[in-house]
Amino acid sequence: MSRDVAQVFADIDSFDADKFVTHLAPDVVFRFANAEAAVGREAVAEAVKSFFATIGGLTHHIRNVYEIGDTVVVKIDVEYLRKDGKRVTVPNADILVYDGDLVSDWQIYIDIAPVYA
Repeated sequence: MSRDVAQVFADIDSFDADKFVTHLAPDVVFRFANAEAAVGREAVAEAVKSFFATIGGLTHHIRNVYEIGDTVVVKIDVEYLRKDGKRVTVPNADILVYDGDLVSDWQIYIDIAPVYA
C-alpha cells in the first residue's frame, strides 16, 4: 500500500495542527526530536500548536520515501521561517508506523537547535 506522505507533510506546512492530526490514530505516539512523546491526537495537537508558536512557518522538502510494510521512512529537508524573518534549513528523518491509513507511531529525528541559534 502506498502512503500519501506528501499530503501529510503539506498539512503540517499549512500550520493547521487540527488538520494535521486527522492523519493520526486516536492513540498515536508522537515524538519530536528529544521532546517527551505526546500520546493521543489531542496531546499531539497541543504540542504542535506550541511548537508553531515559536516559528514563523515551515516547509518540508521530501527527498526520499522508503516503505517497508506498515513502516514509512521519510528523508526530508525542513525549511523553517524564524520569527526574525530568517530562513534555516535542517535535514531530518521521520519514521511513521501506520495502522491502516492512520499513523500510530511517529518518530522525528532532527536537530532543531539551528532554528533557534
